[in-house]
Amino acid sequence: MVMIEFVYAAAILMLVGAFGGLLQTRPIDKILLLAVLGDGLIAIIAIFQYLDVLMISSFMTFVGIVILTIGLIRSREIRGSKEGGIL
Repeated sequence: MVMIEFVYAAAILMLVGAFGGLLQTRPIDKILLLAVLGDGLIAIIAIFQYLDVLMISSFMTFVGIVILTIGLIRSREIRGSKEGGIL
């Protein structure tokens, strides 16, 4: 049975988030892959046991993703109202 170490799994998460964010064209996909990148970063921080930094970074990542998603929804609403339709 092949065992993948946690460090490698976290690094793979970060690489998938980074390269996926570069290759995607839709904004919502970029935001989701930014969350994947953040999850990999949080896992790396947990591996090195910086738990105070881990708590702050996980909270800031979550809040940042929520703010970006709200901004995307608002911008689509504004664009939709200028064109005469909703979304």
